[in-house]
Amino acid sequence: MSIALPKPLDASPPGDDRTARALRWLRWRQFRNMTGVLASDARLRVSMIAFCSVVFWLGLFFLFFGSFQFIAMYVDLANTIIEYLFSMFFLSLLVMLLFSTGIIVYSALFHSRESTYLLTTPASADRIFAHKFGEAIGFSSWGFFLLGSPLMVAYGLTRNAPAGYYLMFVAFLLSFVVIPGSLGAIVAVVVANVFPRRQKMVLAVSILAGLAVTTYVGLQLWRTPGDALTRDWLGSVLNRLAFCQHPLWPSRWMSAGMLAAAKGDWTDAGYYLMILSAHAGLCYLSAAVVARDLYRRGYSRVQGGRSSRRRAGLLFIDSAVHRLYFFFPHPVRLLIIKDLRTFLRDPAQWSQFLIFFGLLAFYFLNIPRLGYGAQSAYWRNLVSFLNLSVTALILSTFTSRFIFPLLSLEGRNFWVLGLLPLHRDQILWAKFVFSASIALVSTEFLVVLSDLMLKMSPLMIALHVGMIAVLCLGLSGISVGLGARLPNLRESDPSKIAAGFGGTFNLLVSLVFIFTVVTALAVPCHLYFVGQEHPETARFILSRSGLRFWLTTAIIASLALSAAATIIPLRVGVKAFQRMEF
Repeated sequence: MSIALPKPLDASPPGDDRTARALRWLRWRQFRNMTGVLASDARLRVSMIAFCSVVFWLGLFFLFFGSFQFIAMYVDLANTIIEYLFSMFFLSLLVMLLFSTGIIVYSALFHSRESTYLLTTPASADRIFAHKFGEAIGFSSWGFFLLGSPLMVAYGLTRNAPAGYYLMFVAFLLSFVVIPGSLGAIVAVVVANVFPRRQKMVLAVSILAGLAVTTYVGLQLWRTPGDALTRDWLGSVLNRLAFCQHPLWPSRWMSAGMLAAAKGDWTDAGYYLMILSAHAGLCYLSAAVVARDLYRRGYSRVQGGRSSRRRAGLLFIDSAVHRLYFFFPHPVRLLIIKDLRTFLRDPAQWSQFLIFFGLLAFYFLNIPRLGYGAQSAYWRNLVSFLNLSVTALILSTFTSRFIFPLLSLEGRNFWVLGLLPLHRDQILWAKFVFSASIALVSTEFLVVLSDLMLKMSPLMIALHVGMIAVLCLGLSGISVGLGARLPNLRESDPSKIAAGFGGTFNLLVSLVFIFTVVTALAVPCHLYFVGQEHPETARFILSRSGLRFWLTTAIIASLALSAAATIIPLRVGVKAFQRMEF
């Protein structure tokens, strides 16, 4: 009589197909849970994000549509100038996606709790990489779609492109974003293996090199001979932009393919799409192979290469902050230094700050070559207020993203702050000073640079400098005060804190504050310059004396509003913070 023995358990790790299905199921569950929470508990945030995205998209669409109509007044749209512009635009986005995706992939692979857990499972390194890479591409490419889609739609409407042109854009987009994303991921994994202790230095050097190249290109365009929009000037600009037309640039393939699709040339459009998709597949395959061989070793080197030694650069910054804020108590200065060090140690914060404000500075430096400085006073005034508004909007994004979560992040470690010989209100004032200092230094420089490039009068420069100072103080007070009144002490991720109800409400209040201040001061100036530019068609002409009266009234009202926006949220936050139990 034979006894059937049970089969031994299979101790081999699950196959790649099972692992891939499990990770896809995990991503789907996370996405479903997130959308469910947003639909039930965060309708205000979703509605506000959708509304702001639509307004931003429409603004870019009308800007691009007007630009194409403006270009049509000088040259035919079928000329090579559009192809040069598209190639330069997509090349710039290629570089931005390379940096942003590389930073996101590095943080997701080497500083994420989920990655730490996944590395303990039987999942292979390349499967973990594919899981995190898909998330990084999603986070980094939505901005590309938001910037690129109004451009392509505006061009398609101008050229009366067929319906297939818009479908081709989606296919080109999906292939294009994979190339810089894969290259950025390869750089992130290699840096973790070669420079486990110097990743911040590598990032800083890369950003400085990118800014140097951007500055060099901007100076070359700024030195273009001839008057703007003349034939000689246009020829010189195209010669200086010839580097973006290199046949090996993916941006060249995308621009050529989209232009062919707009003309209905599906043969050339399909050819460039196949080239782009083939290189996208090759780049992703290379990134997966690199991650398979180097990811686990790089993770071990990053985790084992952390150092607690003090650096001379930080000591120099500490002493400079101590001297600069000598009028504050010593514990308050220590808190300012702590927040500054936290900001400098997080590449996700200072890199985004540097990229956004660096791009604005690059645009302001090229204002003379765009011809704005040679326009009438009416157009220069209009452009100056638009530049100031854009700077303030980016500042509100910065304060909502990085300043609002500061106090919530102190929740679990508040016992350390409780040992310091200072009151709770001093903690809030220290964060307010930290926020206002960074905001004033960066935005004042940009506004003055913009006005100098536009050749504005000293009086208007002084007005704009005062406006941006008022906005900096108000936005800092709103973010710090509401951050203390609406904290989220259970969350350790600042991006999730900023995306919650409190962060959404803070951004909404900041936008209303910016709109009120800018409108109050921009309307009198606009009416005055419209009357000077078109006195025969202007419905309401504001004289110089009237301008002085309304500007004085608007300045007083803006100062009062700024004081209220600074003091009231801080007082509300102080009262809530003093009653808070940790």
